[in-house]
This record gives sequence, C-alpha cells and structure tokens, in this order.
Amino acid sequence: MTFATVIITPLELPEIRTTIAKFLDRSDLVRCSYVCKAWHTSFLPLVWSAISIRSGERYPGVEAFNSHSQLIRTLTYDVQSWRAYESTHCRNVSTLRVYCNWDESPVITQYDQLRKLSIVGGKRSRHDVYTCWKPTNSFRNLSSLDLKGVDIDLDSTEDFWDLCTGLESLSVRLTNIARFPDKSMSFERLEKLVLLPRSGHSFEQRLEFITQCPNLVSLDWGRGTNGTPASGDIFAAHLAKGTWPRLCELRLPNFFSSDKQLGQIVHGMRQVKSLSVDGCTFGPLSLTAIRSHFSSLRQLTLQYTTYIGTGPSITPEVLVSCPQLEVLIAGEVTSEDILQGPPWVCERTLRTLHMSIIISPGEDMDHQQQLVLERISRLHHLENFGLLYGELNREATHINLRLGKGLEYLATLKKLRHLFLNSRSNYMTKDDVEWMLDNLKSLESVRGFLSLSDEYGSLAEMIRARGILHGYD
Repeated sequence: MTFATVIITPLELPEIRTTIAKFLDRSDLVRCSYVCKAWHTSFLPLVWSAISIRSGERYPGVEAFNSHSQLIRTLTYDVQSWRAYESTHCRNVSTLRVYCNWDESPVITQYDQLRKLSIVGGKRSRHDVYTCWKPTNSFRNLSSLDLKGVDIDLDSTEDFWDLCTGLESLSVRLTNIARFPDKSMSFERLEKLVLLPRSGHSFEQRLEFITQCPNLVSLDWGRGTNGTPASGDIFAAHLAKGTWPRLCELRLPNFFSSDKQLGQIVHGMRQVKSLSVDGCTFGPLSLTAIRSHFSSLRQLTLQYTTYIGTGPSITPEVLVSCPQLEVLIAGEVTSEDILQGPPWVCERTLRTLHMSIIISPGEDMDHQQQLVLERISRLHHLENFGLLYGELNREATHINLRLGKGLEYLATLKKLRHLFLNSRSNYMTKDDVEWMLDNLKSLESVRGFLSLSDEYGSLAEMIRARGILHGYD
C-alpha cells in the first residue's frame, strides 16, 4: 500500500494567516481575501472587523455593508453619513464611536454586544445627546463610556448615573452635566475615571463624586477654576486615609498644587505607576515622596512645572533609578548630569522621552553633544523623542541635531516614529534631513523647528515628500 505525501506550507495554516494579518492594512487584507477560498475565509472577517463611515472618507456601500454587518466588531460613524445605514442591525458590534454635530442626537440601539461607547460632539455642540440613556439591551454589557463635547441635561441625569454604576471606565471631557449623582449612589465597578467637564461645578462637587468610586485604579481630573489653594490639601487627605486604596495612575491637569501638596498627594498613594501633573510646583518634598515608587514607576510627565530646590535633579535620577519606565516628559537636564551619572536602567523599556537638554558651556560643547546623543542612541525601543525648549544662560546651548555633532548616532533608533524639535537651537541642513529620512525608516511625523534659517520651508517639504507629517506646533 502506498501513501501519498501531503505537503502543507505555512500559509495554509489559518493561525499563520491570522498572525500575518496583524501587520497588514485594510487594502492588503482585501487583496488577500481574493487569493483563494481558504484565504477568503481567513481574511474576510478581518476586512470587515473595523468599519468607519464618516464624511470625507471612503466607506463601503449600503448593500455590501448589509451583507457583512455580522462581521463588524468596531464601528465608527458620524450621524449624518450613518442615516443610509441606520436600519441595519449590527448585532456583533462591541466598540462604537459616534460623531455628532451641534444639531444632531444619536440614538444608540440594536447593539446587543456593545461594551465600549464613545460619543463626540462638534465644536458647537450644546445639546443633550441622551435621548437614549434609558436602559436598553444596547447597554446591557456596556463597560466603557467616553463623552466629549456633549451635554447631559437635568431630565437625563438620573438615567445617566444609573447607567454609570455598571461601568468599569468613564471619561467625561468638555461636557456639561446638569447634576452630579446623589451621595447615596456607589460606583464600585468603576476603575478608570477621566473627569474634565466644562466649568459650572465646584471642586467639592467633583471630589464628592470621585469619593463614591472606591476602586479607582486610574484617575484623571483637575480642580478647575473653582478650586482653592486648599484643594490640594483636601485631595491629599482623602488619599492619606485610603479612600482609593487601588489608585496607582494619577493625572492632574491644571491642578496648581504646591511642592508640599504634591508631596502629600504622592505620599498618600500606596503605589505609583503613572504620574502626570501640569502647573504644579516640584521640589524636594515631591522628589522625596516619589523616590519610594521608583521601582514601579512606568510614566512620569511633568509639563509646565515650576522646579524649586532639588526639583530639577528629578530627570537624571529617574533615568538611572526606574527600571520599568516607559514614558518620561520632564524639564531641563544638563549634559553634565547625563554624562556623569550611572547608566540608565530603563534602556530596554523607555518608549517616550521628552526633555530639554542643555549643553554645559566649555570648549568641548560639540563633543559633549556627541556623547549625550550616543547615550540616547542606546534606547533601542524609543518611539517618541522630543527636544524641548528651556531657559539658557548666555554661554549654554541646546542640542543641535547635525551630522558630525552626534546625529549619526541616532541610526540605532529603528523604532522611532515621532520626533519633536522645539529647542530653538536647530540649524539642520538638507544633508542632515536627508540622512535622517534615509536612516530613520519608521519615522511618521516631525514637529517643530528643523532650522531657524529655514525661511522657505524647504526642509519641511523634503519631509512631506517622503509621506511624513510635519508641523510647527
């Protein structure tokens, strides 16, 4: 008896095709679905898994949409473009993003499996979008809600807050909420909260709601214009008594706390994995408090921060002390601090680094810059790199990305996608930019000033010609 030998190539295995699909865009997935019947079976669900129907975009026709609606898992649409499709029952959609103009109100129905809902209002949006907050099957499994630029009026607040008791994640930005929930309500399932509504509610009202969320892991909120200098003390007191024992990710935009208050806030957290503060004063008390969390710290953002005392030493100290650090956006650091310090322990984890690097005055300033950029070139997983503007004395200068001054060292940053240059010391030439484009293959955007002498934007045009975004913001 003879047996036929069956040779199976890797691409005949569905698991291999699914893995390959993760690296393809939608147009490539469409092409793959036409190769053969087996590939059609593997790739067609991926072609239709995420669909966007918005004006100005290319989207599928109504007939094709109706035929494949059961394959859609993530759906994005604006209300006006959606009108031709709204009768279709997309029963398997789990993530829905809706964009509405000032005179449009979406009605969210027919989404039995919906888990994540995002509604974004237009710039002129001042209406209540919730003609649909009433309990329906669409919200039976909802765990995440994101609202931006929309209003919740008085008649809708009771239904809205009832819905929120079952959420794990809630984001409210630029949104008017007529009334916060009764003090008797509890939001025990809520783990992630972004609370940045429009003005109109006091600091105390916002804080009272936050205290009704005892299991928060991540909190993003600001005290707003109604806050007082004592606001930081009140918030710190709640942390100290364990109101949120699981809180480890904290963002405080426009919180305007003193060094003492920020130190108390950080000290009151049992663990800090992510800390982002805007408009705060950072000094020795804050630094002392955060040192105990260096082993767990993954993200530190200190934007628009005033440094006092030993505060400026935070940047080099974090780089040599935080082995899990992934994001660092901080203030000034001198080349001397970088070069004299020990090796950075976050070389294998750091993905975002924004800071102002000041080259110490002396005869070897170009050599200092080369050594600094050589140190940065060891961050092989870096995806976002920014050189920020900082205060200078008359002799000092910022990094100037030029060939012969260390730019060539950055060829090792194979994963770099975004570059931000705001140092006001850049005088790149066409050769520098051409080298950068040839060697940084993953680059997607360059923002800021390539050269202060680039009056006609010729360098920027070189970047755009390669399909890379460029802007001056």
